[in-house]
Amino acid sequence: MNNPMPRIPVTAIRTAVTVMNSATDPTLCPFFGKCDGIVIIDAESGSKVFQPNVCRTPQSLCDLIEAAKPDRVVCGYIGETEKQRLRAAGIDIRLGSCTCSIDELSACFQDLPEA
Repeated sequence: MNNPMPRIPVTAIRTAVTVMNSATDPTLCPFFGKCDGIVIIDAESGSKVFQPNVCRTPQSLCDLIEAAKPDRVVCGYIGETEKQRLRAAGIDIRLGSCTCSIDELSACFQDLPEA
């Protein structure tokens, strides 16, 4: 009788998506610092949590992203200073299209161009 291989737990991937229209239907925001906030999508549970970008500046958005501790970020645009900061924090950054849903962007993350 063969013993089954032990199941190895998969680390949950957390994706942050910069969004606008957070009150109705969150969509990818084309402006990094001016977005409403981020939606954190947990790949394992499928949960989505919105976190507001209260100050609406690139620095405050970087602070928000770093505090949320995502593995990766999808944005419509990101400046060089912010890109360097998030990469230094170990976050994979990709650029997405505002015509795609945030679920699509999270699901096809690996196919998106690197920022």
